[in-house]
Amino acid sequence: MSYSGQDGRRPRGSSRPRGTSGARPHGGSARPRVSPQGGSYHGPRGTRSRPAGARRSSGPGYPLRARSINFQSGRARRVSANRRLLILGALALVIVVLLVVLISSCVRGCSADQQTTEANPVDARVAVGVDEELTREFSSELDRGEKLAQIAANANQYDAALLELALSQPDAIDFVAGYPEAEKVAQPYEDDVTQGTVPTLRCWDARWGYVDYAGSPLALTGSGPTALSMAYMGLTGKADRTPADLAQLATDAGMTDADSHLSGDFLTGSDVTDLGLTCSTYASNADNLSQLLADDGTYLMLEASAGTLTDEAHWVLVTGTEDDGSVRVLDPTSPEVSDRSWDPATIASSGTTLYALSLADTDGE
Repeated sequence: MSYSGQDGRRPRGSSRPRGTSGARPHGGSARPRVSPQGGSYHGPRGTRSRPAGARRSSGPGYPLRARSINFQSGRARRVSANRRLLILGALALVIVVLLVVLISSCVRGCSADQQTTEANPVDARVAVGVDEELTREFSSELDRGEKLAQIAANANQYDAALLELALSQPDAIDFVAGYPEAEKVAQPYEDDVTQGTVPTLRCWDARWGYVDYAGSPLALTGSGPTALSMAYMGLTGKADRTPADLAQLATDAGMTDADSHLSGDFLTGSDVTDLGLTCSTYASNADNLSQLLADDGTYLMLEASAGTLTDEAHWVLVTGTEDDGSVRVLDPTSPEVSDRSWDPATIASSGTTLYALSLADTDGE
């Protein structure tokens, strides 16, 4: 037999007898291995019986009890609870958003139905309750705005002067918008004409403004033929000579090369005489202007220089005087000039020659 010290180590020089395979001798035979499935336990303190099926203890004298183990810590449980709260909050937010969308859609739908039901009968673009006159004024401006946008979108199809006309004269927007597709053919003037009353004509009237004159549309170059046409209609009471007709006469006579696209010599020539009119010339000053207008049967054409009444040189027609001594001017290129009265000296200083037009004397015929 070998012995171990208190620390469990075998003393030096001692050895286990060979041939024993490490088993302690007991009665000349090896100790039998104890089965863990039950039976008796033979230990240093005697023999004890082990119940069948009992589990081996994890330590000396302490059997391991069976119990359920929860591996989820308190922090993990709190994270799980917070996650559930976040999910519930997200669901609640989604529900609120859906309710808002549904309510907004209902409100818009109801508003659209109400607007459809209560549309302005004259123009649905104008609010309900606006009187008819104001509605029509709004409609006109809205139409012009839409057409001006159309012109801008197709600006590369226009001469620059036409674009400037559309921007400077709102009344010309319709004319300019129709220019790309318009036929360059004159139409008759079918409005009523009364002798002694001069109609207001514009160069950009679609009935003649598209016709070529002096190398451009008459809308841009036709102030002379248009002013002469106004004088002719007022003096004769006839509408058979439109600006396009008189522009053709000036073209045939070779009288279109002046700054204002009509030579003053055309007014004193035979073509005007053939119209049944006479023309005399006078120096342009305030006294002559007022005296000539004292005759109700006389109208004055004046070639206004550039930078006076407007930026460009053009022809105007002076038709009469007011009670305060001011004069009435019809400018075929500018509603602003036509819509006010003028001091005779201001008008006279804008040109150099007054062309007095009157009806020819037919007593000898």
